[in-house]
Amino acid sequence: MLRGVGREALVLIGACSTIGCGMLPGGGGGAMRAKAPEVPTEQTKCSIAASSENPLVTEWPASEKANLEARLRQGAVAVEYSGCSMRLLPACEIPGQYQWRRTTTATDTLEIRDADELYAKLPLGAVSLEGELARSGRISVQTTVAGQLELRDFRPAPIGAFGPCGKATHVIHSLSVGAFKMRSGGTLKAGGGVDVQGVGASGQTQSSETLMREAGVASTCAEAQETEPNTKCRSPIQVFLRRLEKADQGPPGTRKVGFVSGKSSEQWDVMANGKKLCETPCVKWVNPGMPFVFHQEKSWYERNVQIEVPDLRDEPTPGPIEVKAVPPSTSELAGGVVLTTFGGIGVLTGIALGSIGCFGDNSSLCVAGAVSLPIGGLMLVPGIMLIAGSGSRADIRPLPSITGSLQRRSALAQGARLSHSFW
Repeated sequence: MLRGVGREALVLIGACSTIGCGMLPGGGGGAMRAKAPEVPTEQTKCSIAASSENPLVTEWPASEKANLEARLRQGAVAVEYSGCSMRLLPACEIPGQYQWRRTTTATDTLEIRDADELYAKLPLGAVSLEGELARSGRISVQTTVAGQLELRDFRPAPIGAFGPCGKATHVIHSLSVGAFKMRSGGTLKAGGGVDVQGVGASGQTQSSETLMREAGVASTCAEAQETEPNTKCRSPIQVFLRRLEKADQGPPGTRKVGFVSGKSSEQWDVMANGKKLCETPCVKWVNPGMPFVFHQEKSWYERNVQIEVPDLRDEPTPGPIEVKAVPPSTSELAGGVVLTTFGGIGVLTGIALGSIGCFGDNSSLCVAGAVSLPIGGLMLVPGIMLIAGSGSRADIRPLPSITGSLQRRSALAQGARLSHSFW
């Protein structure tokens, strides 16, 4: 009895080592289990399709293609393209006009037999055609191209992130026109055979081909002129897109501001309406009418420092600006006190000696006063300026290339803090 059990245990252990105990009845959860392959979602397929910037538009509804033809006559056409959808943006006006160019008439046939091919070859209509493909097993598109409409006088420039062009991602740079036919079905669907005692019988069924959509007459495409296509061969076939560059633009009513520290070794909290906005150095699109304050926490034996930022609405320079937190300077204050003290003494001495000497007919005292007075003045003026500039303040200046400057400041600040913590 025990020997039989032992043999069964050995067989079970061998099975575990070969296929994993998780696959045996009652197997432990720690064993490796086969993982089902992940099925690509519709969003994933659309993201892959978005990498192609020359989608076919044959599957577009007739109303959308008519709208596209009308927009092409008015100027450059901006679109919002995401892979499985392309939406015209009539309110987004971009300079440029389309010019016809006749080409050699060419015919092509596109065969689609599964969903992956559908999303790769016809992404704009993949969602609506997926059901028909599953039913019929095949979709084919036969296209005949007579030429292209090419965008001319297009001046690429960054567009705003808001307003009528806020959602624009591409501009139609060129468009192939001609005629097309889209069909479904027409493939071998099923087959079977029976062979009994030498008598053979077989059968197969084939789905009928259905015309889904068509536009234009392919036989007229060769009749295109140098100045325009034939009226029966001018349906949009394929668009070639060009990605638009987005301008660095914030929400309406905001301004791009870089907050930095006057010393790379110091860091400030930028406060707005009593709440922390960011830490220096940082770049934010902010409402210039908000009150901003630089705040710095000090040790328990030192007072915290706060620097109020002037009203940014009063800054006349357009474009991005930099606001720098300048902390109090003890050295400037000390130097200013020294210069002001000795400069004041020199000025008072010069006035006294000059008054006595010049009005008392004492030429030596008059000369001494004339020498002491300007020397004292030369010391007094910079001393006063040093004292006035020794306090904390917020300096504002325009900065055309704010990003690179702040990146360098951030690297210096981080290096300084690491060095300070190391020592």
